[in-house]
Amino acid sequence: MNNSPIVSIVVAVFNMKEHIRQCIDSVLGQSVQDIELILVDDVSTDGTDSILKEYIQRDSRVKVVWQKENAGAQVARNAGIAVSRGRYITTLDHDDFLHPQAIEYAINAFGLHSDVHCVCFREQRLLPSGEIIEHKQTNSFGLITGEEAYRRSVDWHAITGRMVVTRELQMRIPFDNCERVYGEDNTAQLQFLASPMVASCEGIYYHRLLHTSLSHQVSLNNIRGNTRFVSMRQQLIASSYPEEILRINESAFWKSIVGSYHYYYLHRKQFSKEARKEALMLIKTMRNQCLMHLVYPSCKYKPGRWYMPSWKLFTLQLEILLAIKYLIKGYPSTLQ
Repeated sequence: MNNSPIVSIVVAVFNMKEHIRQCIDSVLGQSVQDIELILVDDVSTDGTDSILKEYIQRDSRVKVVWQKENAGAQVARNAGIAVSRGRYITTLDHDDFLHPQAIEYAINAFGLHSDVHCVCFREQRLLPSGEIIEHKQTNSFGLITGEEAYRRSVDWHAITGRMVVTRELQMRIPFDNCERVYGEDNTAQLQFLASPMVASCEGIYYHRLLHTSLSHQVSLNNIRGNTRFVSMRQQLIASSYPEEILRINESAFWKSIVGSYHYYYLHRKQFSKEARKEALMLIKTMRNQCLMHLVYPSCKYKPGRWYMPSWKLFTLQLEILLAIKYLIKGYPSTLQ
């Protein structure tokens, strides 16, 4: 691609006038200057759009895509990627920002390993208090196979999806919009699987924790998001991945179903009567969708994760176990 920048940074933007300047400035201030910044406005209504117009005038590397309707971050990211030109592509949340050398470190990692198609940033979290802490999932793993990266990323125990990928990989595996908030997790995991090798770098991605973000609110989204595992299974089957990969996904799905009921148990008093019914229906539907024959025995034959023959027995075991658990250790302070 002639005259293409090294990296395209795509930011889906919606009503973020408080933090969008820091996000944009962190990109434009990168030590690697051969970049393009594509801001996709998802029909903001708080004045964010005026800030974006300002940056178009200030820096020729900035482009803005104006969405005609609010369709969520995954759709917005795909719209930005469609007009991108970079050899590498990364996405940045509209309230997050990058260390000045983040892109440089990532590009250097690609240069060291020709079969690497994904390079992960370190993630540090900015708390509402202003304190910055290293995320427990440090992404400092060096060089591993794509399959190992996928294994570690399921449940996000050791790897997060903050990364730069090759253009070819991003175009082949666009953002999954199966679930508006958490569908992006599927995208990262599929990209890991499709990359022969995955590397980590010392470039830092700063993730701002906001009480107002969808993923941090007490909401049905935190239950509904686990439906993404069904879409993930379908995509794994369509790509002819072996049964072992399916077993990893299905085991994570089963744990997420149990975790969803745990979440419901803790927060149901904060839900309306209608929301409680919807939450239970979502969990019940997911339970029926899970392919239990693929779930590892270690995931389903233990207290709290037994697959009971009926919905009533399933919920009864969890009600009893969770009541005992919190009787002994007490409820989280945020609920008291």
